[in-house]
Amino acid sequence: MPLAARVGVCRTLREARERVKKVLFVCTANICRSPMAQAIFNALAEDEGLTFRAESAGTAALEGRPMAENTRAALEEAGIYPGPHSARQVSEEIIEEAELVLAMSPQHAATLRRLGGEPPRGIHALPEYASGVVGEGVPDPIGLTMTAHRSILRQLYEYVERLLGRLEERASLPQ
Repeated sequence: MPLAARVGVCRTLREARERVKKVLFVCTANICRSPMAQAIFNALAEDEGLTFRAESAGTAALEGRPMAENTRAALEEAGIYPGPHSARQVSEEIIEEAELVLAMSPQHAATLRRLGGEPPRGIHALPEYASGVVGEGVPDPIGLTMTAHRSILRQLYEYVERLLGRLEERASLPQ
């Protein structure tokens, strides 16, 4: 491929990436709830053809660790096949790269606000942003049974569906 064509392809890919908006999900260790929300969001957003993609991080991440086995198993039972995952610590830079930051609890959201960074759509607790439920969080299933992981998956799936509906509504409004 000639150099001019390769440069054009790279520019097109870069422009496409810039148009894709990031949603950042944050929990504590970044091995259960936030990667589960990320996987659900990306699967549903892709199905809907939305220009949003999710990432995840943790406030006390077990850096480098893969997704918890029961988390991955619950996702796969639901037909969602997450790619490789490596837990990472949230930072101001990661927050700044996101369009919207959604924490698994009000306490996580407060920690993130203290950390700094101001994403365009803000930092919120997922239950409140998606459903208007104030003061609630998504329970941490780490170390618990498959039943607990399935329950959290159902809860996150509901929140993510509502979140996507909200993002779709906003995207259809005139700019």
